[in-house]
Amino acid sequence: MALLLLDLDDTLADREAAFLAWARDRVREWAPTDPDAVAYLVERDSDGIRPRPELFAAIVARFGLQRPVETLLAEYRRQLVAAFPAVPDDVIARVRALRAGGWRVAVVTNGDAHAQRAKLEHLGLPALLDALCISGELGIRKPDPRIFEVAAARCGEELDGAWMVGDAEADILGARHAGIRSVWLHRGRTWPRSDVRPDHIAGGLLEALALLDAPV
Repeated sequence: MALLLLDLDDTLADREAAFLAWARDRVREWAPTDPDAVAYLVERDSDGIRPRPELFAAIVARFGLQRPVETLLAEYRRQLVAAFPAVPDDVIARVRALRAGGWRVAVVTNGDAHAQRAKLEHLGLPALLDALCISGELGIRKPDPRIFEVAAARCGEELDGAWMVGDAEADILGARHAGIRSVWLHRGRTWPRSDVRPDHIAGGLLEALALLDAPV
């Protein structure tokens, strides 16, 4: 058996596309004549890293909204989940083929438990997975290697020989701390560190999955 660990946002699920769709939809209501509004939202979002209350406090000020941040946040969480595009059929087929060939597959993701589970359900992904590890449920976040150990245990596998695929620095650092191989999805970016590097860099998930039998 072998073990594949996948990040969720912007790895298995296209959060970038979902956020852009949400931003365009909101701008039609909040600032339909502002040509910079969508770019502002994308920049402030910081790839989902900026805390949501901080983001929405800035949004309220920028667009002069007269609604509570808490209300806007609740709507955002529902709307963002609905905006996620379907996982491509070729990705689904590849993961199914891996599982049929003896691989165990788990999602290892940082984030709020309710939000991450809602995304997975919306995309129909739970049936594709052997395990799910969410930092918001476990109280452990990548790059802490313990979250990878939990994922392996839930899959009934050892970490030895496992792979981690993700688009974030925490995915690669966590893989290094856990002693497993890694693939970083660059998404048009340059790897930012010189002290730690991923074993491989790929332009997309299918390309990454094709590397699973590559040597270290």
